[in-house]
Amino acid sequence: MAELRQDVITGLWVVVATDRALRPVNFAAACVVPTPDDLEKCPFEPGHEVMTPLEVLAIRPNDSEPNASGWCVRVVPNKFPAFNMGNEEMDSDGLFPRRAADGSHEVIIHSPSHTESLGTMPVDEVELVLRVYRHRYRANAEDPHIRCVHIIVNKGREAGASLEHSHSQLFGMPLVPLLLQQELAGASWYQSRHEECVFCRLIADELAISRRIVAKNRSFVAIAPFASRLPYEVWILPREHQESFDMISETELEEFAEMLSSTLGKYNEKFGDPPYNSYIHSCPTDGAEYPYYHWHLEMVPKLTTIGGFELGTSMMINITTPEHAADFLTGRSDKGMGAA
Repeated sequence: MAELRQDVITGLWVVVATDRALRPVNFAAACVVPTPDDLEKCPFEPGHEVMTPLEVLAIRPNDSEPNASGWCVRVVPNKFPAFNMGNEEMDSDGLFPRRAADGSHEVIIHSPSHTESLGTMPVDEVELVLRVYRHRYRANAEDPHIRCVHIIVNKGREAGASLEHSHSQLFGMPLVPLLLQQELAGASWYQSRHEECVFCRLIADELAISRRIVAKNRSFVAIAPFASRLPYEVWILPREHQESFDMISETELEEFAEMLSSTLGKYNEKFGDPPYNSYIHSCPTDGAEYPYYHWHLEMVPKLTTIGGFELGTSMMINITTPEHAADFLTGRSDKGMGAA
């Protein structure tokens, strides 16, 4: 059973989910083609559907049977969830506030292929994954118990993945995490004083300066943020103001897929298919309006290790500038890691 515990000093919530220690680990050795034994153990392989919980959604172009092979993208409940419904009520008082970790936790399996990933798949297949994102975002956002839907990718063991087969995770949380609260507060403050969205202003200024632009198309822009926390961090933002990810249009989905594929392709080209984390920040799903917020995707390749300073202060030390990162990723510089 999972639970949430709060640090009364900082206000931070921690998820305690001991069952997740039982997750299987399935990684081929670095730079080695997966063996038949590796594939046999992977629960996300076609033909291994019995190894996962029953699917909640699957894209099946040939109308194959549910919970069988023949799918293109498949969504299942996480077998070892951090959030799930039906937890017991918990006592909470004084210095030890806690609550049940009610919510949802889904796995979105990107492709039947064990070796393909979002950075190597054809753009039309990436677009299909993003369409599934939108569908599952909307479905979870309708649950009155869920206040925040958070979609992530952990690619590679170093990025926190337990399985090599390319997949995303969706968390439906009963609370709004502190980092998103901070973004909402900052965006609200800026809107109240300048009568415009801070993200929209940031996009316009970054495009005008063009110093930290990594890629752009009609609907999206990818930038190396001015105050990047880690080397080669990139944000992808919609040019049109949208507070929630599920507001994305059909045309924008196509162009989001192009932008995501292009940016991950740059990571692969420069760093040789590195482990990375990505996640979508979107407004809370509590029914309130957040006209000052602007959804976006953030991604960071795992090229450095967080140490005691970062853990002890929540202040990151970035060993390269975002200006250099943009130059290097776009081919304007070939100097690699290091300050510009």
